[in-house]
Amino acid sequence: MKIGKRLKTQMQSHSGFTFIEVLVAITILSVGILGLLSTSGSVSLNQRGADNMTEATMIASDQMERIKSVATNEPLGGAFGFAYFVDDTNGFLVGYSTPDNVTRTLTETVGNFSRTTTVTVYPNTAPANQNFITPLNIRMVEAQIDVSYTNPTGATKNMVLSTVLQRRQFQ
Repeated sequence: MKIGKRLKTQMQSHSGFTFIEVLVAITILSVGILGLLSTSGSVSLNQRGADNMTEATMIASDQMERIKSVATNEPLGGAFGFAYFVDDTNGFLVGYSTPDNVTRTLTETVGNFSRTTTVTVYPNTAPANQNFITPLNIRMVEAQIDVSYTNPTGATKNMVLSTVLQRRQFQ
């Protein structure tokens, strides 16, 4: 009987957790939860940055495809696909600034993005007869689309696409 009483007393004194054990467990759990919360915040920020980069890429791609389609699908009677680039009153480049005879530039706002499209007779050091004035003199054109935006952290980012369009000539 004495042995049973002593076992019962020992079991009662060792059952449950001490206050220090509970505090240590809560501290470890708190540190883990705070780590997860800070990670989820950075994941969310990176996801918004990736969304902006995808949107900028789509805006630049869309403009590049428009330029390519104009150059390749020019109606009959055009000069090897570049007449639309020369006619500043009815062609593709309506609204573009004309800083010189070899460059056309347009800056637009698309949502939260700024898109600058530059179309240049290639190369920049072209002879005087290669310019946007006479389509028959154009051999190649460089098109560059620069889309800039502000990412979620406040930094300015850019997405640039470029291509060179060669004159179609079937004789």
